Amino acid sequence: MTLKKTFYPSKTFDAALAALVCLFIAKGWEFPGGALEQAAVDVDEQRAERAEHDALRSKYLALHETFGLRQEARYQRFLALLNAARGMFRGDKAVMAELDRFKRPRGRPRRANDETEAA
Repeated sequence: MTLKKTFYPSKTFDAALAALVCLFIAKGWEFPGGALEQAAVDVDEQRAERAEHDALRSKYLALHETFGLRQEARYQRFLALLNAARGMFRGDKAVMAELDRFKRPRGRPRRANDETEAA
């Protein structure tokens, strides 16, 4: 079984759905099976869910920004501590060897097919 990607219509879908339902009601068009009644319910559900979705997205974006700012501050404090230790123990090779694990990795990580292309 393959997983199907979720379809998301455009953001103007809410307005298009409501306009279509209003057109059907204004023209008196009716189809068997109660499709118009369900479409009217769909309009209300769509608008309520869209409002909830947008509120959650807004909350996420605000939290994401706050997290990023706080993480940056924590990283700056981390660097200050690390640099202080490096400065204090510059002549002690054993301590510097311990601090080496906090160095940034150099270069990009190698993938398995990178090695085969280089050969």
